[in-house]
Amino acid sequence: MSAARRPARKLVRSRRYRLARSAVVFVALVAVISLLVAEGFSGNRGSSATGSSTQPSTTTTAPPPTFVVPGSAKGASLYQAASYSTTYSEPGTSMCVPSGSGQSCGPRVLRIGAFYPAMTSGSSPVPYRGYYRMPLVMFAPGYDLDYSNYMPVIQALTKAGYVVVGVDFPRTSPPPFGGLDEADILNQPADVSAAITWALTANTDPSSPLYELIDPSEIAITGQSDGGDTVLATAYNTCCRDSRPKAVVVFSGAELATYRGSYFPAGLSVPMLVVQGSADTINPPAASQQIYTQAPSPKYLLWLQGAGHLDAYTEPSSYEAVVAAVTVDFLNGYLKGDSQALASIAQAGNVTGVSTFQSG
Repeated sequence: MSAARRPARKLVRSRRYRLARSAVVFVALVAVISLLVAEGFSGNRGSSATGSSTQPSTTTTAPPPTFVVPGSAKGASLYQAASYSTTYSEPGTSMCVPSGSGQSCGPRVLRIGAFYPAMTSGSSPVPYRGYYRMPLVMFAPGYDLDYSNYMPVIQALTKAGYVVVGVDFPRTSPPPFGGLDEADILNQPADVSAAITWALTANTDPSSPLYELIDPSEIAITGQSDGGDTVLATAYNTCCRDSRPKAVVVFSGAELATYRGSYFPAGLSVPMLVVQGSADTINPPAASQQIYTQAPSPKYLLWLQGAGHLDAYTEPSSYEAVVAAVTVDFLNGYLKGDSQALASIAQAGNVTGVSTFQSG
């Protein structure tokens, strides 16, 4: 984690203090032994016929979250995954959409899905509040899709100890929420930034399930297809850069010339994972290769052998299992400071007949 731990204070005690403490302990032990003898103490003492037995109370402290999923269990459940959805009107924005014979204008409205690690309290899950706050991962869906289509990946991230926020866009998510105007992708990097701000605000709101769950210094942005194009521009294009993300994952994405800026400006380095299906006919494999080639280090490229454009992220399969494992390793390495995850990421990504992996 980025937050530095405060070193334990060393207490230097004098010889006189240690002798005094020993005397107190001795007196206390004598008192306890006397009490036990007076009550006829037995190692298997039961309840008295004339009084009620008192069971000792047990106080347990929740252990710190185990963020790294070991071995073959990557993506398996360390936590329950709880969620809720809401809408968010971006402050200071406006958007006009066709309505009947004219237009309807108003603020840009995002649909937000918040997924967070939880533990059980009775029959209802409650947020897991351990010793450490958790990294935030934003997820941007592709054109004519919404975040709920990507539940296998979202749940794997949530159960690995991340707060995941999916965002549906107002003009590229399917009706009835959105509308289909792919040119609106130019406005989506600002939507991603607004969704990050929404999550960090919820993190300070005592009435929110996300209250104090998120480490605001550890943020990643991920997306698939047009969502991948969006997060790439948000992290790495001068047109719309947001400096808060510390890692980016691009699933089947591309550099778009329609963004008014330049990619990969000198001196900018955000760790990146690029994932691409070799049989993708919608996002050409060459587009992901271009991203990887031009991106500065540290960078990683996961090839899914024979995979198409979408199913590897939306349907449980051997492809999806590799995507989840590699993504968790990547984010554990760069958001949680887990060097072991980065050491094992190549093994997770090189699966015979399924995927190959490279880094640079």
